[in-house]
Amino acid sequence: MSTQVKLLSAIAGVAALGAAAFLAPLVAADSHERPDVIIAQGKDGLPNRSPIDWVSYGDQVAVVNVTSEAEIPASPEEVAAGEGYISRRIALDIGEVVWSRPGAPTPPGTLSMVVDGWSFKGDTRTPMALEQSSRLEPGHTYVLSLAQLADGTWSAIGSQAALPYDSGTIGAGEYQGETVTAAQFGTAVKAHDDDKPKDGGFTSEGAEVIMESVAELTVGKSADYVETLLTTTNPDPLAEANFDLDPIARYEAVAGVDEPVETFCSIATPLAVSEASKLTSPELGGILNQLVAKESGKDATDLSVLAAYHNGDDSLASQADTVRPTVIANIEGQCGIEVGDLLPNSTAPLD
Repeated sequence: MSTQVKLLSAIAGVAALGAAAFLAPLVAADSHERPDVIIAQGKDGLPNRSPIDWVSYGDQVAVVNVTSEAEIPASPEEVAAGEGYISRRIALDIGEVVWSRPGAPTPPGTLSMVVDGWSFKGDTRTPMALEQSSRLEPGHTYVLSLAQLADGTWSAIGSQAALPYDSGTIGAGEYQGETVTAAQFGTAVKAHDDDKPKDGGFTSEGAEVIMESVAELTVGKSADYVETLLTTTNPDPLAEANFDLDPIARYEAVAGVDEPVETFCSIATPLAVSEASKLTSPELGGILNQLVAKESGKDATDLSVLAAYHNGDDSLASQADTVRPTVIANIEGQCGIEVGDLLPNSTAPLD
């Protein structure tokens, strides 16, 4: 087995089936010595950076303690060559469960995972860490986003799914193979995030949101803050529709969709005054009628009345005038757009 393939196997335990990786030194003592830590840069198999990613693909977020590690021996070919890669198998104790996806499986009290280990040349070993991730070292505590895979095993959902959590403070502890303070962690995360495009997603109402990373949003906080953040974050609508699948299959279902899912707010977009809409009464009625299917209860009833009126039922004129302000407030509140008076051409009276 090659060094790179073994590295990917180790990364899979932390990075949920990492697809590719290459190595770069983090710190070099001088040009003649090996670096203190080698950073592996790879592509995760699952989105795992933003709160939306965590609630879309994670099953449980828990405080975990790494209790032990054992090396997985290098291959005979690497031993004969005098250089190669040694991965690690670690044992985790699951402590406080911070957040659970509704209906998600429950992890056992202890877990075993394969994670990144050491590069070796001769008798010299150099720790390896995944970029923007923790190595998960014994004696340290982490907030970890976990998911159960199709074969029943548990894994972190990706390279950014482990947050240092020594002393009950996010950011304090082990990060990229070094022990850091929360302030140092925050500076490193922000510097990296500022160089990357922000992750996007959608609320359950269809409004697009741009999210910072979980790490940047929670640094210096306690696990309780992570719970609040995730509890108030809605999953990707397509991921939510596929919660019966394991996270890998779920993401494949989401990534394989060519057209975005129709949401309440995507349907309502033509109603925006800022879009200079020139809708006729039937066009307005048609859009409102589509919105009915995305609502329930009184909101659906009000939309139905206004839709029927614009579709030609003049007997509903009085009811339409009564419900119009409520419908306007509902659409504007959910979607952050201005829809005017919900009349044809925004201001023109009905025929």
